[in-house]
Amino acid sequence: MTAPRILELDGQCYPSALRQVRPPPPTLYVRGRVELLERPGIAVVGTRRYSTYGRDATVSLVVGLVRAGYTIVSGLARGIDGIAHRTALDVGGDTVAVLGTGVDVPYPPEHRDLFQLIAEHGCLVSEFAPGTPPLKWHFPQRNRIIAGLARAVLVVEAPEKSGALITAHYALDEGKEVFAVPGPIHNPTSQGPNRLIQDGAALVTSAADILRVLETRTGEPLPERLAAGGDALDFEEARPQPADSELARRIWAALESGAVDLETLATDLGAEPAALSVALLELELSGLIEKLPGPRYARVRARIGR
Repeated sequence: MTAPRILELDGQCYPSALRQVRPPPPTLYVRGRVELLERPGIAVVGTRRYSTYGRDATVSLVVGLVRAGYTIVSGLARGIDGIAHRTALDVGGDTVAVLGTGVDVPYPPEHRDLFQLIAEHGCLVSEFAPGTPPLKWHFPQRNRIIAGLARAVLVVEAPEKSGALITAHYALDEGKEVFAVPGPIHNPTSQGPNRLIQDGAALVTSAADILRVLETRTGEPLPERLAAGGDALDFEEARPQPADSELARRIWAALESGAVDLETLATDLGAEPAALSVALLELELSGLIEKLPGPRYARVRARIGR
């Protein structure tokens, strides 16, 4: 592992947006593409315990924002954060992960593969020195950096007391736009976004909603297709779903968070070995998953050529 790049507050390469954060981090440690820290970004944050609705909303919105040219900023946490990062990479977009650990400490452990992908194709950034472990108070503190690097913050699902809402409030304190995805009134993870909407956050159901609000309130230019009257669906993408068998769809869902070994798949899905082998082959032949040593299986990620 190469040594991280160190950016000092008084240095020329320090991200200009973070100079406005209070307090600005005096030192940043960066792995990956440091130039992403200066590109227009949207923070996408939410609960660790997401619903299918929240997952699908995150995928759809992130795809649209990436297509519009935005970098996706988030905190590499379980749940919505991880989905946002993975989706950006899956469609060949850019992503920045702001860590509550050192940039050499993958956390949470199940995001080790995602951590490495972002180090290679995106950007990992932290105000904590290499080797710093995940301490509880680090994560609320790093949320001001997530908000600081982004033009706006999008909250997908979040309970009323959550780190996602802390990030949203940092953005509001800095005069930035906050967007929220509405949810069912009896769902605890809808309480945060619904409250934000009551308090004035923009309700969004598509990436085009975000783009139009940014154009109206901040002067961000609309993408050419949307400005010319293009349909909002131009900025969405149907979530890929294997359709040939129920077991294939269940395998696809099980691989949402990363690679899974064959034994775990068989146990978790309660599938007979022969049926499981057929469904895995179906997904492989469709180009949706790949077989890794172990054997383990993972969704095929976009090949990002940079």
